[in-house]
Amino acid sequence: MLNYSLFPVVKNPALSIVVDYPGTDAETVENTITIPLENQVSTIGGISEIRSTSEKGKSLIRLDFENDTNIDVKTLEIKERIETIINTFPKEVRKPRVLNFDPNEMPIAVISLNATDSRSLGELRAFADSIVKKDIEGINGVSKVTVSGGKIKEILISFDIRKLNSYNIRLADINEAIYFNNRTSTIASVEEKGGLYQVRLKGKFSKLDDLVDLPISSPDIGKSITLGNVANIQNSYRDEDSTYRVNGNQNIGIYVYKKYDANILSISSEIKKTVSHLSQDGTKFDLLYNQADNIRNTYFNLICIIAVTIAILFFAAKKKGNIDIPKFIGTILSQLILSFLLISFIHFILKKDFDLLCVLSIYLSFAIWIVFYFNFIQNHTIDSIGEKKLLLFITPSIPILFFPGILLNNTVAVNLIRMAIMTSIGVLNNYIVYKYFYQNLSTNKLDKFPTIITIPEKSKTQSVLYEPQKNKRDLILNFLLIIVPIVMIFALIQSSKEVYFNVEDDRIYGYVELPADSNFEYTDEIVQKIESKLVANSNVKDVISQVEPSHAFLIINYHKSFFSSDSIIPSLNQSVGRQNPAFCYFTKESDLGRMKEVSLDIVGQSHSDLNKSVPKIANLITNLPGIHEVILNFKQPRNELQLDLNNRDPLLQNSEIGSFLRTVVQGSVISKYNENNNELDIRVRASKEFRDSEKQLNKFLIKNNSGEFSSIGSSFTQRETLSPIKFFRKNKRPNLSISVRTDSYNPNTLLKLVQNSSQTLLNNNERIELNHRIEKLSKSNTNFTVYIILILLTCFFFFIIYTESLKTSFIYFCSLLFFYCIFASIYLIIFKTYDIGFHIGSVIVLISLLLHILSNFPEIKRQNTIPININWDFYLVAIALFLPLLILSTPELNVFKKVFGLFMISLILSRFLLIHFNFRFANVFEKVLSTNNISKISGGKNVRR
Repeated sequence: MLNYSLFPVVKNPALSIVVDYPGTDAETVENTITIPLENQVSTIGGISEIRSTSEKGKSLIRLDFENDTNIDVKTLEIKERIETIINTFPKEVRKPRVLNFDPNEMPIAVISLNATDSRSLGELRAFADSIVKKDIEGINGVSKVTVSGGKIKEILISFDIRKLNSYNIRLADINEAIYFNNRTSTIASVEEKGGLYQVRLKGKFSKLDDLVDLPISSPDIGKSITLGNVANIQNSYRDEDSTYRVNGNQNIGIYVYKKYDANILSISSEIKKTVSHLSQDGTKFDLLYNQADNIRNTYFNLICIIAVTIAILFFAAKKKGNIDIPKFIGTILSQLILSFLLISFIHFILKKDFDLLCVLSIYLSFAIWIVFYFNFIQNHTIDSIGEKKLLLFITPSIPILFFPGILLNNTVAVNLIRMAIMTSIGVLNNYIVYKYFYQNLSTNKLDKFPTIITIPEKSKTQSVLYEPQKNKRDLILNFLLIIVPIVMIFALIQSSKEVYFNVEDDRIYGYVELPADSNFEYTDEIVQKIESKLVANSNVKDVISQVEPSHAFLIINYHKSFFSSDSIIPSLNQSVGRQNPAFCYFTKESDLGRMKEVSLDIVGQSHSDLNKSVPKIANLITNLPGIHEVILNFKQPRNELQLDLNNRDPLLQNSEIGSFLRTVVQGSVISKYNENNNELDIRVRASKEFRDSEKQLNKFLIKNNSGEFSSIGSSFTQRETLSPIKFFRKNKRPNLSISVRTDSYNPNTLLKLVQNSSQTLLNNNERIELNHRIEKLSKSNTNFTVYIILILLTCFFFFIIYTESLKTSFIYFCSLLFFYCIFASIYLIIFKTYDIGFHIGSVIVLISLLLHILSNFPEIKRQNTIPININWDFYLVAIALFLPLLILSTPELNVFKKVFGLFMISLILSRFLLIHFNFRFANVFEKVLSTNNISKISGGKNVRR
């Protein structure tokens, strides 16, 4: 099945290693899990970058690979490396998972689950966790599914510490009794009648009374007591630490993420089938966001545009009156359909996505075809053999002109070369269909394609190449020929560089950050205020929020319009205003959004040093001119209570103290309990009165190895300290990152500015560098200048190869250079941006100029005396083909609009700015070429060599 997408995703293959280590702090996770795993996998070939995050109970390592890496092979290799080290991890560490997903990637679908009956959010959450999540995770191409919102049900065992002490029962005794009495195991096998039967011991808890009546041995009273004697056992809900809302209403949220190369349309269809199958009375699913819908709507928009274009051509032909409409429409449809089938087949064979670049190649092939047709076929400039020769010459030039783009961005260049090759195939297809379909089916061979166009009332002898007056005007033009390229290079250097694909959709991502020690209730209160302000904004359709302690993630769907696309984020900022102490910012998930928020990495040797220097650097950047805001991509260390051991008790291990306190304060999950096919955690925790404050710690008694109780408070000293929430590493070194939102600097300029300004704030061995992804999207001005020079020189060589005359090639190259530099200078001075639309459009303009100039090369004309008509029919056809695209396309097709807008403008300007230069060549060419010997193209005379 052919996979359809929008523009190609410019990112490298990546894998993530996820390891859970419950109950441990971030520093322990880093030292015990993250660093050893980094050292183990870092020597694998093809890795371009390693990033890791260590947080409470979890390690996440992301591995970026080079473009040509076989991700399946690397997955196996990583798993083999992990197996060699996993035995050195503590027994509490869960098995590492190697996942094919990017932790920074946004979901491709967001599903809201709510009840239309009396069911609680807790019941819905259990349904989502146990059934919905598993079914969606089973869809081919889905990498991860997360569930948010609702209350998570659990079995809570709240023990009374005083009763445990009075019965001389250790906390470990309770944990062991629950764990070992809630197991099903195979204990033996029996042979009978030639068969082998397994003997299984089934001992899982089936009801709460099994826990209440669970016996626990008490040596002091000489008999066993039940768990119900020392603890309260009940169905409960986990402490609320997250919520999910849609427009202020609590629901269950399901976020779906895809694998690197998955088929979005296929995943979307399967999600809809799954949701439809799971829908039942009282349960309602809402697909709030579906990236596949954006793809479908964009292609539907293209189909409508093509239909309108064909309708315009049909009515134009009908009005003409003498057009064979079936043949005319049949030719266009045949060219369009065959191009589509050819390109689709090639992408199917190569297992590549059919994306908007494929559609763009079809449009570009028509643009180049009409230039070729009107300059050569209609005007009979060359014969049939000459047509084929020129066509075989010009089609390879299209991908060749895109090849130097590798200097700017490898991944983008590869995709554009692919587009260029498809364009060349489309041009050849259009020619073949015209020659062997339209002409061969015509009863009158002289009735060519141009009959669909109004015949000019009169001929003019003015050439496409305008020959100016000699003498002073020649001197002025020759002077301008030197000045104009300099102006263009200057405009290029001053412009921002955005050579990447950018797809705008109707969603904004919002992030709400509060101080690290903010609890869930306080965070939720702040976020609800922000939600209410966003919902009141007339541009907003939906606000989807996922709230956690000190952090919230928002997805905002907004109403699309041509004018609101650029103003939506300022509008949201104005609506929200200041929400101290919360920091709220919005962004778009696109390359453009990332480039407008330049990410800088500060790499050092020590986490503590970075936590001191990076906030200072961020404050410094905030005060620089042209900076809108600076975002810390990390949480600053929070206050915590640290316990320092006073002495070493040989009868009491440190791990026992830590395990005891962890269970008393936050609880420990000991085992699992099945209830109505739902698996619930069995959590053991001290009763609430024993964990109200840190003062309660001094009252706890812990039993040592000799069976005696001692006060736990005498084993340590309490003190407040700062502790990082997460530890970040980049390429095995400590790292913190910040994002800078600015429209005044490109990434490289901003980097140099920040490096120079913050030298005194950096510690030894600390450096500032661009984020790896931003670095790939941004290139230096030198690369862009070299790129422009290369494509212009390529055009010059094309002239030499085709004309076989260095002198004539130089004349025509000067005409091309003069026009292109004026054209590029105007665009860069007005828009101040070298973007992907201009990048593609400028190459197409060069190819169009090549054809315009070559069509007037005197020695290939059939008759020297035939005047060249200024045929406005050419412009009418171009307008009919491309005006619907310029007017009716949605924001996803902005690149199309820009490319063909530039193409149309260049066609008009070429009538006035395509100058024929006159030069007197020196003896280096072996002959003197004076202005009197240069052919006056308007008169059709030959060039003498």
